[in-house]
Amino acid sequence: MIVIRAERPGDRAVIADLVERAYAAVPYSDHREHLMIERLRGTGAYIPALSLLAEIGGEAGGHILLTKAQIRSDLSAVTTLALAPLSVVPEFQMQGVGKRLVSAAHERAAALGFGSVLLVGIPSYYPQFGYERLSRYPIELPFNAPDENCMILPLRPGALDGVAGRVQYADGWIDH
Repeated sequence: MIVIRAERPGDRAVIADLVERAYAAVPYSDHREHLMIERLRGTGAYIPALSLLAEIGGEAGGHILLTKAQIRSDLSAVTTLALAPLSVVPEFQMQGVGKRLVSAAHERAAALGFGSVLLVGIPSYYPQFGYERLSRYPIELPFNAPDENCMILPLRPGALDGVAGRVQYADGWIDH
């Protein structure tokens, strides 16, 4: 049975280990995802209720983090959420853990009043949740990434109406 719950203060080491194991064999990873999570915990972008841990039979098997970001233009700034990273340890991959984490994160984010979630991720995975290419909107990232990997999901109808600008991530999101 998969139990999804918010991260607790005592979970930091477990999450760091889980994330490292999840990305250990991923060729496109810089293997620093666990460090990004730690940096983000110290910012105003971190929302404890949106750092979710998946437990399978009492064992930590997956984690997802959504943090606040802004879509800024000269005229406005709209808060969005950035999904990164989504981590599932190898022994629990392909068992629906990632799907449960993503769905739970979306539900909690919508309940907290957030309107959208954006990510840079695997183009064959995230569209099943309703993600669309970011390029369909007048929104740009502060770095170059392949178009097919840049996606956004409105969490409610009309959430992206009139939203335009450049994404500004929290200071800890990008490793400087």
